[in-house]
Amino acid sequence: MNLIFRMLRLLLLRNRLPKIDPLDISHSDISVWPLDCDFNLHLTNSRYPALLDLARTQYLVQINALSLFVGGGWKSVLSSQSISFIKEIKPFAKVDITTQVLYWDRKYCYIEHKFLVADKLHAKALARVAFIKGRRVRAFDKLLTALDESSNIQSPQETEQVAAWLNLLESKKA
Repeated sequence: MNLIFRMLRLLLLRNRLPKIDPLDISHSDISVWPLDCDFNLHLTNSRYPALLDLARTQYLVQINALSLFVGGGWKSVLSSQSISFIKEIKPFAKVDITTQVLYWDRKYCYIEHKFLVADKLHAKALARVAFIKGRRVRAFDKLLTALDESSNIQSPQETEQVAAWLNLLESKKA
């Protein structure tokens, strides 16, 4: 299915999605269509990042942040993303893409995604996302405060996974 139709479906059904807390896991259910596949008859590598964009959009809908991004002056910008492919995903598979915020600092929010088929891990991704308002990068907790002024949600501790990935990203600058 073309990605524009998936986005339209997400926006049309946004009021039916369960609301979640910012540290909860979001579940995006998709079906893999033949046009999502390559000549090896599995989900093509280029489709994963696009599906992750949709999953992050759904997460923002579920934490009730859509109005901040549509007319509210906020932007979400992907800074870096790493995907590990574990098992292929075949056509017509039902996939649960999970989205979970792992950690944030003053500049970036670190998000983990998993591609699950029948509860088995097929791919895993880490994304580093910047949230921008008024041409300035804002910490994720500023976005949460914009959603609810009484919000005092603190970042979880930096995980070993995030620390190792940050070290890898830093080594690429050399």
